[in-house]
Amino acid sequence: MVNSIPVTGQFPFGSSKQAYHHSNVTCIESERRALLQFRQGLIDESNHLSSWIGKRCCSWEGISCHNTTGSVLKLDLRNTVPFFDYADDDHCKNCLGGQLNPSLANLTNLRYLDLSSNNFLGIQVPAFLGLLKNLRYLNLSSAGFDGEIPHHLGNLSHLRYLDLGDSIFSRGWNSLSTKDLRWVAGLSSLKCLVLSWVNFTDAQDGFQSINMLPSLTTLYLNHCFLFIHSHLSHVNFTSLASLDLGENNFNNYMVPPWLRNLTGLHDLGLGRNNLFDPIHGLFDQMTSLVHLDLSANRFDASTLKSLCNISSLTYLDLSNNNLQGSIPSEIDQLSKLTNLLLYSSSLNGTIPTNLGQLTKLQAFGISYNSLTGVLSEDHFTKLQELKSLDLTGNFLALNVSSSWVPAFQLQEIVMPSIIVGPKFPAWLRTQKEVEVLDMRNASISDAIPNWFRVLCYNITSLDLSSNSLTGNPLEFKQLKHSRYADRDISLSSNKLDGSLKSFPLDISALDLSHNFLTGHIPQLEVDQTSVVESLSLNDNRFTGTIPEDLCKSENLCFLDLSNNLLSGRVPLCLVNLRNLWVLDLANNSLSGQIPSSLGNLSGLSYLHLSGNKFVGKLPTSMQNMSMLQTLDLGDNGLKDIIPAWIGEKLSNLRFLRFQSNNFHGPISDTLCQLSLLRGYMEITAVVHEKAFKTLREEENLSITQVAFGLLNP
Repeated sequence: MVNSIPVTGQFPFGSSKQAYHHSNVTCIESERRALLQFRQGLIDESNHLSSWIGKRCCSWEGISCHNTTGSVLKLDLRNTVPFFDYADDDHCKNCLGGQLNPSLANLTNLRYLDLSSNNFLGIQVPAFLGLLKNLRYLNLSSAGFDGEIPHHLGNLSHLRYLDLGDSIFSRGWNSLSTKDLRWVAGLSSLKCLVLSWVNFTDAQDGFQSINMLPSLTTLYLNHCFLFIHSHLSHVNFTSLASLDLGENNFNNYMVPPWLRNLTGLHDLGLGRNNLFDPIHGLFDQMTSLVHLDLSANRFDASTLKSLCNISSLTYLDLSNNNLQGSIPSEIDQLSKLTNLLLYSSSLNGTIPTNLGQLTKLQAFGISYNSLTGVLSEDHFTKLQELKSLDLTGNFLALNVSSSWVPAFQLQEIVMPSIIVGPKFPAWLRTQKEVEVLDMRNASISDAIPNWFRVLCYNITSLDLSSNSLTGNPLEFKQLKHSRYADRDISLSSNKLDGSLKSFPLDISALDLSHNFLTGHIPQLEVDQTSVVESLSLNDNRFTGTIPEDLCKSENLCFLDLSNNLLSGRVPLCLVNLRNLWVLDLANNSLSGQIPSSLGNLSGLSYLHLSGNKFVGKLPTSMQNMSMLQTLDLGDNGLKDIIPAWIGEKLSNLRFLRFQSNNFHGPISDTLCQLSLLRGYMEITAVVHEKAFKTLREEENLSITQVAFGLLNP
């Protein structure tokens, strides 16, 4: 996407002095009845239209009327709750749904209609909208519409803004298509056309029709499967300021030469098109170009160098190209640049110090290239505006003095596997706005300083894993104010020791594995629930029992407490963790019987209980765990026969291990039904000759090793 779609104010629906949301204006009775009929067809779970009662329809929610005639001019029912604010990913309670009643066509003076970001569950865009001849603004984006776009919309000759598009962040996903775009030519007043994600596969003349609109200033056609001609007999839409043609089908994968005629462009998106044709000189006349997206194509290093001449650029994305060269020293000519994104572009060589002259730069991303060398203070001399720095996947080292005070205040610091150590980077102390910090595998061999223990209170994503950090584990206080609902913390594979004091309730993923932590696993605070989804405390020295308070973490999906010194029984309340799909308690000193309640965890995929002191029989309730892919019960004191239901009910098993228990009796033929079993199966039991032969010869059972240990009589 090039930029956000222009705001409504840039495309007025008429004379703004005539439209008011005013309770003193008397609405037209026939239009009031039309609105009530329209409401009857809608599903309104959030009671968004509760104000639609009484006679004064001009005071109703979403309605604006002419200040003298009372005619309804504006109907704005867009859903304003952002996509990421929903707790339930499958249902939008704030969205309108249902059917669109044709009574809407009775609003003959309507100039503005916005139903965007709702969820109309696959209904078609109604043809009667073509009767609203006075419409200036129509927005049906991301509202769950489906099917063919009605050609009747071509009757809206006064329309200035039309948005039928979608985005990857929408909730009510449109699934629109068109076989013939000739109706677009009737929209002679159109200034903004957004058809993102509309399927144009069967409308290969579509671009020619759009070219007939001379007043267009904004055109978004990204991800449309549209065929883009290399040549146009005449370019009509030379007024374009914003153009996004990302993810389409360009003739011969060439950049069309007619783009040179669009000299007034501010924003241009050509991403994800596999383009490779040289573009030198293409932008020479585009002196107003500020936003350029050329990502996911096949441009080479000469392209990047030629773009350094576009001094007006503020945003440049050349990620996922085949640059096969270094960042040119001429990069400092882009003095207005705020975003430089060069992810996964086969860059090599060193980073020029000229980069430090880009005083406006806010985001610099060069992850997953092959850049080498040392980054010094000179690379960051004048980057006082820098907020995001991503160096992932290169062969770089950061060499700055311990007294360095950077000019910037970073919010995102992403530099895994970049040599930062051996000392803990003192310059982090100056960074008061950090929300994301990733310095995993950064060769830091040092104690965590006390000042960092305070700084990290505000960090929402922290990864310092695979270093050699020493000292006590960090204490994380719950954030009071954050745009994030929860946090991810990883300090795994270090040398931290001491005890863990508490679980912050706003951490969704906590990984402290592979350290030297001791003491008991802390309890959750009383009468509070945790948002934790992933908890990895494995490979430490925790003692005591598994705290029952973990059962309050109803969102928990991943729990790994393996390779500790835990004892006692498995809490029966683990059955409350309905979302759990990985449970690893291996190699502790847990005892007693395997709780039958575990069988109620029907979504569990991986269950590791090996290396403990479990006794008794397998609970029959385990046959309900039909999603299991791994079942490891080895090295315990279980005494039972191999149940036939393992082969009958656990058909998704790929790994099965019963070794070093006290299983006895014959091996059931039903194990041969485990057709997905791969890699390894270990069973200690008295071998049933027929089953052994079948397991060895079963063609559908791809097991690289089947190990049977004989019990002494």
